[in-house]
Amino acid sequence: MDQQIKQIEAIRQRGFLGKLVGYGKLTGPGWVQAAVTLGGGSLVGALYLGVIGGYEFLWLQPLAMLCGIIMLAAISYVTLSCEERPFRVMQKKVSPTLAWGWLIATVIADTVFCAAQFSLGRGALEDNLGFSPGPYIITGSLFVIALSLIALSQKNERASRFIDNLLKGLVAIIVLAFMGVVVTLIKNGAVSWGSLFFGLVPDFSALFKPTDQIANAIAQTGDQSAYWTEYVTSEQRNKIIAAFGTAVGINMTFLLPYSLKKKGWGEAHRELSRYDLVLGLFVPFILGASALVIASAASFHAKYADVLSENGTPFPEMENAYYKILDGSLAYQNEHFHTQENDAKSAIRQATPIAEKQLAAMLSNRDSVNLAQSLEPFLGKHAQTIFGVGVLAMAISTLLVHMLMNGYAISEAFNKVGSAKIFILGASMPALAGLFSPYLWSGDAKAAMAIPASVIATTLLPIAYLGFLLLMNSRSALGASMPKNRGLINTLMVVSAGVATFASTWALCNKGAPGMIGIAILVLLAAIGVRGFIKNQNAHS
Repeated sequence: MDQQIKQIEAIRQRGFLGKLVGYGKLTGPGWVQAAVTLGGGSLVGALYLGVIGGYEFLWLQPLAMLCGIIMLAAISYVTLSCEERPFRVMQKKVSPTLAWGWLIATVIADTVFCAAQFSLGRGALEDNLGFSPGPYIITGSLFVIALSLIALSQKNERASRFIDNLLKGLVAIIVLAFMGVVVTLIKNGAVSWGSLFFGLVPDFSALFKPTDQIANAIAQTGDQSAYWTEYVTSEQRNKIIAAFGTAVGINMTFLLPYSLKKKGWGEAHRELSRYDLVLGLFVPFILGASALVIASAASFHAKYADVLSENGTPFPEMENAYYKILDGSLAYQNEHFHTQENDAKSAIRQATPIAEKQLAAMLSNRDSVNLAQSLEPFLGKHAQTIFGVGVLAMAISTLLVHMLMNGYAISEAFNKVGSAKIFILGASMPALAGLFSPYLWSGDAKAAMAIPASVIATTLLPIAYLGFLLLMNSRSALGASMPKNRGLINTLMVVSAGVATFASTWALCNKGAPGMIGIAILVLLAAIGVRGFIKNQNAHS
């Protein structure tokens, strides 16, 4: 470690490019974060964002990740400046309530995300790879495999590194494949350069209205346009929040300190940690997520040919997803629609104007089979198999990290960090939710479970952001390590926390009474946190 510190001191004297090269060889924890965020949640979030938003939201995930990098940099600074782990520091120097809120929110996020990964893995096995022994046999097998790998990773570091590298390699296949799709689409002239570059410019007004192409399709529905506008805006909101939440989740804020501590980094590594986050997390995420959005937008946005035949009937594999959306409109027009006999329903569906049928097809959630079709220009007939293997690898690697994060959280809750029994108990908790994911999620598109999971996780993110915003300004916590240029740092952190809070409240305010309760809890936690921070600051002075 002394040799590495000397190396860091030498790198610190170099210019910007020299630092990039030098620090690039020493990165580590940032890549662990990337292994989480470039998992099934980001895959589904980016793909569905491209389906409903086209190129218009290319700016969204880079902005979310930029805000996340700012806050993660603050977390790394606090972690590397304090002897104790951040949970204990937040508990003692800010507020026990806020610290426990952060931990509990992490456990909730781990649970919902892990269940989503089980569902995604099941979809890859059943739909892409054609392996269908039964849903609980699949989730049960994943449960046993995951716990075995967790136990192995705790006992054998060499085996742990091999398994981790193997899964990351498989994940890289799917990300690189989508980047290859983008190259192929560009070569074939399927990508609109004007729309693509326009989509990189933030347009916050686009958050509250359908995209131009979808809006044109809605206009064709005549009297039903009001219903479809409201429906699309609501669905678009959920997918935007999901895409935002999968960039940096609250559980990632809990993972980073442990990754840093495991590496043995300290105060001398603070600048390295910032480069590590940019090189190991920001750059790979932007390349991967942007490629996914572009491929999805070019293949599916405002298109219905993969769902609806020329005579206006859905293809068999898309019937459930298609009718779920179309029937919502028909029930809006006729409140007795769902109580009709099947023959009567079929007649009503058949008589529906073609404009509504096409719009319902455009908005249908694609499952793993459909999503793999966008790989065909690059991978041909092997697209389904490669996509299935890649998504399965994403699901397994991501659910393993969620289990690891939950093991850390439960160990911290019992103040038994280092206890293998407590760690494995904590790691098994989200896996149990995954085991029963066929019951928890009955949607036709198994991959789509990542959407509600990400929405839930997004609503919890401001808890962590507030805690570390306060810690970065806590003299009682940082002492002589209080950062310079606090005006600039606080401005960046307040903006980042503000964006996360907007996403959270935007998600909650549309959930009725439960959403209002959620907002009230967030406000209460914020008030308690600020009060605790002021109290500790006054005591320190």
